[in-house]
Order: sequence, then C-alpha cells, then structure tokens
Amino acid sequence: MKKEDLLTLITNSDGNVKISSISTAEECEDLIHLAKTLESEGKIVLVEYCMEQEPLSVSLKTKETT
Repeated sequence: MKKEDLLTLITNSDGNVKISSISTAEECEDLIHLAKTLESEGKIVLVEYCMEQEPLSVSLKTKETT
C-alpha cells in the first residue's frame, strides 16, 4: 500500500482502521511503518497500533491533527 492510499483510508474513516487484506507479517510491519511516517510528517496522530496474528491484520487508531 502506498503512503497516500493509507492516508486516504485513515482520513475517510472515524480514526479506527483495520486492514486485513495482508498476507505476510512483513506487510503488517510496512503498514505500521507507513503510519509512523505519516505521523512524523504531521499528517496524523497515531494513538495506537496493533498487529494481529489470526487473521493477519493491522489495526490503527488515530486522531485528527490540531
């Protein structure tokens, strides 16, 4: 997933995003890294993230930047 796509997904949600179309743990780690990058750029505030094993997915909890 591209950084811009993740930002769009987050901004179009209520701040809680669960991405489950993931096939490897590396993909999960990449998504978390993208979310942290968006946070460092000041585009989101990452409140919480979680990599789940069964089924493989990533949950992100964000809030709007002020």
